[in-house]
Amino acid sequence: MSKKSPSATPEFSVREFFQRFPDNDACIAHIMQVRFGGTRFECSACGKEATHHKLATRRTFVCANCGHHVNPTAGTILHDTRTPLVSWFYAMYLFCTTRHGVSGKELQRQLGVTYKTAYRIGQQIRDLTAKAQSFDALLAGHVELDEAYVGGRRSGGKRGRGAPGKTIVMGLAERGGNMKAVVIPNVKKDTLRGVVLDNVEAGSVVSTDELYS
Repeated sequence: MSKKSPSATPEFSVREFFQRFPDNDACIAHIMQVRFGGTRFECSACGKEATHHKLATRRTFVCANCGHHVNPTAGTILHDTRTPLVSWFYAMYLFCTTRHGVSGKELQRQLGVTYKTAYRIGQQIRDLTAKAQSFDALLAGHVELDEAYVGGRRSGGKRGRGAPGKTIVMGLAERGGNMKAVVIPNVKKDTLRGVVLDNVEAGSVVSTDELYS
């Protein structure tokens, strides 16, 4: 039996990584799936559910109904990067599967880029990792809760709180501090209590406005 590489988890080997993400198109398709659920979703410009087609030479999708442009990498470290997306994805894979960290020199060797580029990629991934770890920390002090309904199809039916087809997002915010957003199935008391217990430090003051109704 061959020995598995110590740098990769048994669940997702290097070979499997490149089978799933062989090129930039596969990476951009994955980002679209994660951020928008695919290429058919409600356009933020016209409000219609429509298919969004990718422009041939750009990382941009266009609404088939109104022509509005959507860049799935907007607001991320991948926006406007000249480095191939598959290189970014592989760098993230290395950070997730290598036990003792990844040096700039190692990224340079693995990605085939300059040391300057490798160092920048590594630093941005480390910064994101630090932010993700801080996101996992419990909120404390005075924490305010509120809910928002997003997405779904506008069909002229019920609107506002409880509108069908909407995703309920619970926002939790420390006064003058950190914030979190959690997708929840409903706004029942037991559901909200569970969100608070999972995300707020015991002894904190929680303001819920009209949520516990």
